[in-house]
Formats: sequence, C-alpha cells, structure tokens
Amino acid sequence: MEKIIITNKEKFEKILENIKKDSIENLHILADFDKTFTKYSINWKKRHALISVLEQKRYLWEKYSKKYREYFEYYYPFEINPELSKQEKNKKMDEWWRKVNDLLIENKLNKNNIKSIINDWITQFRTWVNIFLENLENKKIPLVFISANWLWTDAVELFFEYNKNYKKNIKIISNQFIWDEKGFAIWYKEPVINTFNKDETVLKEFPEIFKLVENRKNVILLWDSLWDPHMVDGFEYKNLLKIWFLNSNEEKLLESYKKVYDVIITWDWNFDFVNEIMEKIFSKL
Repeated sequence: MEKIIITNKEKFEKILENIKKDSIENLHILADFDKTFTKYSINWKKRHALISVLEQKRYLWEKYSKKYREYFEYYYPFEINPELSKQEKNKKMDEWWRKVNDLLIENKLNKNNIKSIINDWITQFRTWVNIFLENLENKKIPLVFISANWLWTDAVELFFEYNKNYKKNIKIISNQFIWDEKGFAIWYKEPVINTFNKDETVLKEFPEIFKLVENRKNVILLWDSLWDPHMVDGFEYKNLLKIWFLNSNEEKLLESYKKVYDVIITWDWNFDFVNEIMEKIFSKL
C-alpha cells in the first residue's frame, strides 16, 4: 500500500491553488494532537492514551481505576454504535465525560500527576513535525488543536514545553480543570468537549481564539478518525483541505476514508508530505 494517497488529484491541486491565491493571511490549521502530530506506535507497539496511563500507573487510588473501567465498558459501546444518531451519542458521551471528570476530582487529581504522566507517556512527535511548527510560527498561521481528552489542555501544554517547541501561534481548545492553591482539581470549566461535540462552533466559547480565525476562511484539517471532518461544522469556510492519518486497519478502512478525505497518510508515516503541501502554499504565485 502507498504511504501517501491523494483521493482526487485534480480536486487536491485545485484546493491548493485556491488557498495559495487567497494568501496565507486567510488560512488556519485545525487539528487533533494525539496520533496525528504524535506517532501511533513506538517500536511497532500501539501507544496508550494519556487517560489510560493514569489508570495503569495507579497514580490515583485503586477505586479510581476500577470505576474508570466500569464507565469505559458501559459507555464505549455507545460511542462506536453505528445505529445511534450524533445527538444520541453526544448525550451519552457528555454523561461519560462528566462522570470521569467527577471521578478524577473525587480521587484527588493533582497537577503533579499530569507531570508524572507526561514523563511516563511513551510517545514521540512524528518526524518533521518540528519543521511544520516552525513554518507556521514564521508565517503567523494559527494552529488550533481541538481535543476531547479529559486531561488535554494542561497535558498538551506540558508536552510541548517538555519538547521545547511550544509556539505562540498554537491554541488549544479542550477540557480544563480548575485547580486550587495546592494543585488539586476542584472543578472543571464549561463547555465539556467530547468526541461528538468538538467542532468549530465550540470556538465561539473561546472568543480570543475565535477572533484569530473567524476571517481566515481557508482551513487545513489534520485528523485521525472518520468523524473528524465534521470538525468544521458551523464554520463558513471557503476552501477546505482534509488530511487524515490512517494509523491502523488500513486494508479495512481505506475505501471508507477515500470518500471523505483529500489526502490519506498511512503506515504511521512522517510529516514530510504535509510540509510539502505547505511549501506549495508558501511559494510565490
């Protein structure tokens, strides 16, 4: 199987040309972080999500891990059930997310726990991500991450800082805890973002970030699930380029994703082709 698949080359080139003609001042990047900017596997072993590391490493009390597993076993089937509507799934996911938030608070989640998780989290940026980040920073193009992870805003900031590549143009929209003076989580901020309500309409809940992108009508979407093209729902974009990282089950899923995405990157591959795309956009007319 090819590592880079362009589903419709004529359409792909046309979108690139339109974005280029509109100038980079009208462009922003909308992205997922984990398994998009980071590798899906290390040494051919699938990595665990951050919330799973918290459970497996027993950073919190034993009853946390037990209850978290109960919630997962009950709610996950709703998430993957193809018979349920988006609205039905969103309702169940909202219940799930809030229950886990409450569980983390009840079990005394501390900021130091998140620092420890980052240290134990076996993950790496994809090769050449650093070039992508530097180019966006130099061109002052906003890079907006939207994630439903329970720990994500604090965790992703720490991960960028740990790797010494946090840029001013990077903005993170995710779930956030409210911390007391000792670093313990005491509540969480609204909106609660889950897998089925994370789209650009949520940007309006973050006016400072929304102001940065509301007039940048060209969007490059970088993601790793079939639902993620809906990330631009509610945003009046002009040109949209959808790039997807197919990290597993390539033979089974490829044809489905070809119907949705403009570019599919397989084999847990690097950011080289994404950087090539950006160079084309940056080049002079």
